Amino acid sequence: MILVEQGPHDFSDPAFDETILALPLEVQNDCNWGWKIGEYRHRQKAEAGRMLVVPAETESRWEVDGSRKILVLAVPNDTIRNVLGAACPRQIGAAFWKLCEHTWADPFIEVLMNRLWETTAGHEVAHDHLADGLLTSILSQLLLRAGTDLQPNTAIALPQWRLKRVKEFVDNNLGNEIGLEHLADAAGLSRRHFARSFYQELGETPHRWLMQERLEKAKELLTGTNASICEIAENCGFSSQSHFTTALKQSTGMTPHRWRQLFRR
Repeated sequence: MILVEQGPHDFSDPAFDETILALPLEVQNDCNWGWKIGEYRHRQKAEAGRMLVVPAETESRWEVDGSRKILVLAVPNDTIRNVLGAACPRQIGAAFWKLCEHTWADPFIEVLMNRLWETTAGHEVAHDHLADGLLTSILSQLLLRAGTDLQPNTAIALPQWRLKRVKEFVDNNLGNEIGLEHLADAAGLSRRHFARSFYQELGETPHRWLMQERLEKAKELLTGTNASICEIAENCGFSSQSHFTTALKQSTGMTPHRWRQLFRR
């Protein structure tokens, strides 16, 4: 979650494995807000309190001719799956799609967003529990606004205990070359069965998921250690520093150096 102050801009964002909610808090008079999300285009006058969702796995382009202060919440797909459990839709982006067609006001979500932002400054354990509850409420209200009907998924393609074994294997071997056969062995399944079940359960291929795991660990090392970019690339299993740079730029639009500059703790 970040608070952003923006001037006029015209740029594109790549597709992320995150559902992004943008809430304008302050808007310059006569500021116009134009966007293209997927194949959908729209342009209107920007107003404080009128928010918008960018669905996961969706590229977007933005044209804004004034200044704004925006509160942005980015929720990774894995977090949404953990919150919704067996009722999580297979296609997370599609579940929120109606919320990108136009801006809308929701006083309840606005209050929740501001309170969630306040909890990020807290250090008590109770703040963590409060944040979990606020996030669950925000996601639930968004799904209600989107008209998404959640149905419990009783046919579990890849049980959590198998997925946990895969994640533990990856965590312990992230710096090594990991192929589909290694992941399948960790899950105790054949390669074909594992690949099919993994995609059915998580909505993405094992290769893409593994790349995201490497990138998440690399981002942690960039912001929390003094390790060189070359060392981080090696420790996270990238074939080279240039491979790491290309992968991070495709995912976030930023080089490792730029990411470290912006988010260094």
